Amino acid sequence: MSGILRSHWVDTNTTFFDQFSLPMAACIEAIGYERFYPRFFSLMGKIAKIEQYMVFELSSEREMLRCRLAHNVERPDLGLQMASLYMEGSYQNDPLLQRLGDEVMQKPAKPVCELLLHKTLPPVYRRRFFNVPDLSGKFAIAANDEESNRLFYINFYRSGSRSPFSAEEVQRLEQSSALISALLLRHFREERQGRGVQKHLLAAGLSEREAQICELVIAGHTAKTIARKLEIGESSVITYRKRAYQKLGVHRKADLLELLQR
Repeated sequence: MSGILRSHWVDTNTTFFDQFSLPMAACIEAIGYERFYPRFFSLMGKIAKIEQYMVFELSSEREMLRCRLAHNVERPDLGLQMASLYMEGSYQNDPLLQRLGDEVMQKPAKPVCELLLHKTLPPVYRRRFFNVPDLSGKFAIAANDEESNRLFYINFYRSGSRSPFSAEEVQRLEQSSALISALLLRHFREERQGRGVQKHLLAAGLSEREAQICELVIAGHTAKTIARKLEIGESSVITYRKRAYQKLGVHRKADLLELLQR
C-alpha cells in the first residue's frame, strides 16, 4: 500500500515540476532584458488568471514612490492611467500597503502576502481603483530588497466580470510569493544597473519601460516593431515614448540622440 501512495506522490509532484520548470527557467534566463516580462506573464498564467499587474517601489521611509510595472492585459492604457493616479498620492490611502509594509519591515527576510476583496475598502478608494476599471479582488505581496532596502508592493488583479480568485489560485499565489518576489526584485536590480544607454536613461528619471522603449527607438525601431518585440499594444508604446520625451525635454529621435551624446 505504501508503495502505491509513494508512486502517486511522485507522479503528482513530477507533473507540477514539469508544468513550472520551463517557464521559470525562461524567466531566469531573461532577467534584466525586455523579454523578461512576456515570459513572466506566461509563468504567472500557470499560477492564476490575472487581468492586471502593478508593482511599485517605495523608499524605506515610504515618502518616494516609483512604478516598476503597470500592465492591464486587455486595456494597456488603463494600466498606465491607474498607476499614475495611484502615484499622485492615493497610495497613502491604501490600507493594505500600510499593513503589509509594516509586516515585512519587521521580518524583512520573508515576503508577506494577502488577498484583498474590494468590498472591504473605503468607498471612494474602491470606486476609483476597482469599480471604474472593473476590477474585483487583488492579491498583494510586499517584499524587501536586501540590497537597496526598498519596499516592493506587488499587486495582481482579477477582472470584475470574472469570478474571484479561487481557493486553489490563492494557495498557489501564496506558495509562489517568495519565488515571484525573487524573480521581480532580481530583474529590477539588473534593470537599475542598466545595460547600454538604459543606464543613462534610468539615471535621468525614466522608468524601466520608458528607458527600454527609448533604447529601441535609438536602435531604429518603430512603434509597431517595438510593440511586437515587447508584446504590448502600439498605443502603449506611443504613450511610454511621449512620457519619456516629456521627462527628458526632447521632442523627437534626433533630440534624444543628441541628449545621449552629451
